Amino acid sequence: MALSEKLGVIAYNPLGGGLLTGKYERTDRPDAGRLDVNQLYESRYGERWMHETAARFAEFARAEGFTPASLAIAWVAHHPAITAPILGARNAAQIEDALRAADIRMTPELYDRIASFSSAPPPATDRTETVKSTSLA
Repeated sequence: MALSEKLGVIAYNPLGGGLLTGKYERTDRPDAGRLDVNQLYESRYGERWMHETAARFAEFARAEGFTPASLAIAWVAHHPAITAPILGARNAAQIEDALRAADIRMTPELYDRIASFSSAPPPATDRTETVKSTSLA
């Protein structure tokens, strides 16, 4: 819809509360990450399949020579409907990692490989269903 209506889209939380950085799958991970201390984030990103998908993604990113955070941000930014992802960082290292996303050449093949880690959500149906027109007169 954003593309067809020429709307800007600023993608919120492109790293899934830190899940796509790979830090939640490490044995030396921080004691209290956002998913550990924030109930909203835990409920949004706490399902096991999400952690399993994020772990496979992080392994893939590192094998390809990227950090998981920079590759995730590059993937989000590459989507044709996304104007820009919102970046957040708690320190200089995190923002430097996020900004490295701009240096990643996101080919269609790389984009599709990353997309294959998770199934696509079903499309919204509000634009495909017949909508009856009503008059305000």
